[in-house]
Amino acid sequence: MPYQLAALIAAGMWATSSIIATDVVRRIGGPRFTRIRMLVVCVLLTAIATFRGGWSTLAVEDLWLVGISGLVGLTIGDIALFTAMSQIGPRRTSVLFTANAPMAAIGGVWLFGETFDLVSGTGAVFTVIGILLAVVYGNRAGAADTFEKIEGSLPIGACWGLMGAVGQAAGALAAKPILDDGADTLAVAATRAIIATVAMWIVARPTDAQLGATRRGDITRRDWVIIVVSGTIAMVIGQSLVLYALGEGDAGITTILSSTTPVLLLPALWVLTRRPPTLGAWIGASLSVIGTSLLI
Repeated sequence: MPYQLAALIAAGMWATSSIIATDVVRRIGGPRFTRIRMLVVCVLLTAIATFRGGWSTLAVEDLWLVGISGLVGLTIGDIALFTAMSQIGPRRTSVLFTANAPMAAIGGVWLFGETFDLVSGTGAVFTVIGILLAVVYGNRAGAADTFEKIEGSLPIGACWGLMGAVGQAAGALAAKPILDDGADTLAVAATRAIIATVAMWIVARPTDAQLGATRRGDITRRDWVIIVVSGTIAMVIGQSLVLYALGEGDAGITTILSSTTPVLLLPALWVLTRRPPTLGAWIGASLSVIGTSLLI
């Protein structure tokens, strides 16, 4: 599979997961949702990696990089992103999350000597601008549904979203050298998940207390189904595809393409809320499609 296609499919997986998980995230809290979902993901990825027999491709000296990738990208990045989602909704969180694309692109140029020719460079600019337009103008003013309403402080939620973007970009860059050396994608994904899950549960009590997750209700059977489905779509499939793309291609292009989630959310939110996106959102989506075509 071309790595660009893998990154795009991952973006679709993340968009689907965001829609599925929004209600549960808002009710039980971002840190709590992330922690429980990661426990499920950890079990699934470990079982799959063991079945595939990919553990031998991981060298002991690489574990420190995998650890950094898991701690920064998943423990910090995911907790911050889902905290932002619980406070300011998935659409606003998405625009902040797109900041990880230029961060990773700059990191790829600086750390790994990646380059953008005229076509791919133009595509990258179009895609990033398109994503920003699609999200900033993605919904009508005054919307107050579960995807748009603000619970808490908008500036604080925005800070959490930006922290999540930084964590995701740093986590991806940390994992790339190991994947470039031929490590099995699922073994790396499982190791990251194990490290992140342990860290999340170690800091569970203080994060719940600080971020207000303890005020939420009990987790129902329906919530468990959503958590498992969301984790499988976003982490087992989506995150593994991103790691595959990182190992096969450039970190910058991979991250930009996988950040098209907000554009993919537009038609889904239109169907769910029955409110069409604004003209600015359509312009942004069109630019993103053109840019994606140039990158591919």
